[in-house]
Amino acid sequence: MRVRITTDSPADLPESLCKTYGFKTVPLHVILGDDCFEDGINVSTDDIYNYYSQNKVLPKTSAVSISEYTSFFEKLTKNGEAVVHFSLSSGISSSYQNAVIAAQSFENVYVIDSKSLSTGMALIMLKAFGMSVNGMQAQEIAQESEKLVSKIKTSFIISNLEFLHKGGRCSGVATFGANILGIKPSIVADEEGKLVVDKKYRGKFDNCISQYIRDLIAENKSKTDTDFAVIVSTDGVSDEQILAAKKQILKEIPFKEIIVAKAGCTITSHCGKGTFSFMFLEK
Repeated sequence: MRVRITTDSPADLPESLCKTYGFKTVPLHVILGDDCFEDGINVSTDDIYNYYSQNKVLPKTSAVSISEYTSFFEKLTKNGEAVVHFSLSSGISSSYQNAVIAAQSFENVYVIDSKSLSTGMALIMLKAFGMSVNGMQAQEIAQESEKLVSKIKTSFIISNLEFLHKGGRCSGVATFGANILGIKPSIVADEEGKLVVDKKYRGKFDNCISQYIRDLIAENKSKTDTDFAVIVSTDGVSDEQILAAKKQILKEIPFKEIIVAKAGCTITSHCGKGTFSFMFLEK
């Protein structure tokens, strides 16, 4: 039975990655006032920023419903496919719980709590795809993927705390003091997949990004899986900053591929502009 690897839209997968590996995504919802949109389908990050600029109110996001997951899984299993679905961290969304309930209606659908967000989720999806190519069946792929969840190094550095603070998704974020002192904190996903403040950087954002990368490499270089890494950012991070970061990373760790991605609407709604992330797997 063919195994299909799927995920939630906040995985922020580049279109090229989906085409190459056949990944499928199911959209979360973005709510702007009285209007509800599907992440990655009929709403853009520009819509997010424009809405906030005009209303000074953050967009809301909502999880994929049980019925939507059921419909999504049904279309794939009707084609004779088994499904291994990687869900947005249960620590920040109820999507995982809804996907698990929906999967109970099918014999060959397995749901993994990534305990991660954005394109960091792709790191274990790529491993799962490799397992399927090598002939592993869906249940075994799911079991092996569960072991990889704790190996994702999920973190990001943010230059503007306004969205993150107002959204209440991260404990320990205090915008007033941080803005006065020019602090750019790094945020990490803890063992439960919840977001917490880690280190605090000061100075120009270029320098903060560089120090954030140095710290991650210093702490993890000897135990890093060098197959894939991810750089993902929101608007406000320039192409030049991304290129400089990529060069810095490759100078220290010879990753076979660094995936560069833009954060979609769900992640943007919670983090805002000026967010940069470097993610990878431990061996």
